[in-house]
Amino acid sequence: MARDTEEFESFFHETYPSLCRFLECMLAGGARASAQDIAQESFLRLHNEGLGRFPAGEARFWLYRVARNLALNELSRAGTRQRLFGRVVEALGRRGHDPEQELEMNERREIVLEMLKQLPEHQRAALLLREQEEMSYREIADVLGVTEGKVKVDVFRARSSLRERWARAQKTLAAGAAGEASLSGLPKLIL
Repeated sequence: MARDTEEFESFFHETYPSLCRFLECMLAGGARASAQDIAQESFLRLHNEGLGRFPAGEARFWLYRVARNLALNELSRAGTRQRLFGRVVEALGRRGHDPEQELEMNERREIVLEMLKQLPEHQRAALLLREQEEMSYREIADVLGVTEGKVKVDVFRARSSLRERWARAQKTLAAGAAGEASLSGLPKLIL
């Protein structure tokens, strides 16, 4: 029993931070408390199931699947299923001390977050798991309960859609800023 507790505690400390980051993006920027609540509920369910019930490495996929479903339930209850956004971790770079540069970075961040909100949930989830959590296509397929081929298509379509929307947003900014904006600010997530 003590070994099971130690194994669960180790798994918790190893997985909890990345699960919270994923859930924050699934829910909304600044939804840290809700993300933590859902992460804790997911771990409680895993504890009730028993970590030993899963083959080596499978508990993580089960946990992410449960957390994703709980997050979707939360979004649905709030009437905001289409309102996924969150931090685009390091995609927009560090903030500068220059107020003009900081304003530009904030504008880019808002554009990217708005574009993420407009993606279908399955594409958003696949892209976030791939880019933010650095999961393989196979791992994402296990988490989402779909085929590896569907994951590849979803990630490709999400990137393509974000690329197109980014180009349109930059054209709009360029028209308003006399051509100062460029695609150079396109986050890694979209490339």
